[in-house]
Amino acid sequence: MLRPFSTVVITSYGAAHHDVPLGVRPVMVDASLLPEPDAVSRAGQQLGGRSPAARAYVARSPAGRLVIGQALERIRQRLGPSGEIAVHVRSAHGRYRAPAVAEELADQLRAAGVPVQVIHRHLGRPDPPAAR
Repeated sequence: MLRPFSTVVITSYGAAHHDVPLGVRPVMVDASLLPEPDAVSRAGQQLGGRSPAARAYVARSPAGRLVIGQALERIRQRLGPSGEIAVHVRSAHGRYRAPAVAEELADQLRAAGVPVQVIHRHLGRPDPPAAR
């Protein structure tokens, strides 16, 4: 059975953990400059950036809309009849902004009929020790 689109694998991660995901020519998305969700949006700590409030906070900000829109355009340019497209979404610790952007990208791609897999590498992990 032929798929109409490539599979998109979106990985959110925190740069401070120093274990960047692997991928061939990934679409890189930097969420580190987006506004960090406020205390109300962070109420669902265990969900991190997957919580509806945190996602809404990031996705509705002007910077968030810009980052998401630009990432979707770059992903759409790579869509083809088969294969896998790696998308790496980074933020400082990978708990709020990167997962929120990753989930928003996934929702919009799925709505367009694109098969998507989302991996959150550092969601729920504590901050790594500070470098000395």
